Amino acid sequence: MNSYRNKYSPISNFGKMSKPSSIDNPLSYCIGNKLDAEFLHGSNSYFIDGQNSEQCQWFLSDYCAQGWDNYCQIASSNPEKRFTNHMEFCKNQNSTNLTSGETLIRNTAIRKYLTNVHGGKKIYEPFDPNVVNSPIISKWVVDDTNPYVNNNHMEPVYMVDPKTINSDPIMDKILAKPELAMDILTNIYKNMKKNGTLKQLDKTKLGMFFTQNKLFFN
Repeated sequence: MNSYRNKYSPISNFGKMSKPSSIDNPLSYCIGNKLDAEFLHGSNSYFIDGQNSEQCQWFLSDYCAQGWDNYCQIASSNPEKRFTNHMEFCKNQNSTNLTSGETLIRNTAIRKYLTNVHGGKKIYEPFDPNVVNSPIISKWVVDDTNPYVNNNHMEPVYMVDPKTINSDPIMDKILAKPELAMDILTNIYKNMKKNGTLKQLDKTKLGMFFTQNKLFFN
């Protein structure tokens, strides 16, 4: 794995296992009709209310960051609006203007390009605590033990791998609609410029985007 990408817990690959049990697989909670999911999992899982629930947003962003597949494509086409983006780095964004599908794209970019979180810590918990063998998901929360954290603020650090970014379907989706993640793109630009790796993007789609919008990013 390249040095720019965050290392995810192997258990988050659970959804990609061959023939997973539907009662344990988070995809069966998060993709498709919510009524069908409630029938499958029972009333004990009412708090995981489909794709827009906090648990599903964290799971799907991690799952899709590791490999965009048909499940991710289906979820990214969800046209619903008005739902909150529960991922911490997005709380200052007007996320109700995004569809549920656009929120997934944004959150997947957050997971995929995140390399560090100043003032944050990673915690782990079961996707569905009502299921004994439910897979573990990870979340970023404010590190209350850090004396340098002010006003419960976390500062994410994003970067990309210049060698693979041209074949990255998430970046393709972002560049097709940059307003989904301009803060992420700006963060990538500033951090890669700071560590001297920005020039490595010159012959990539992302590098050309930065060049075409140089006045904005400078």
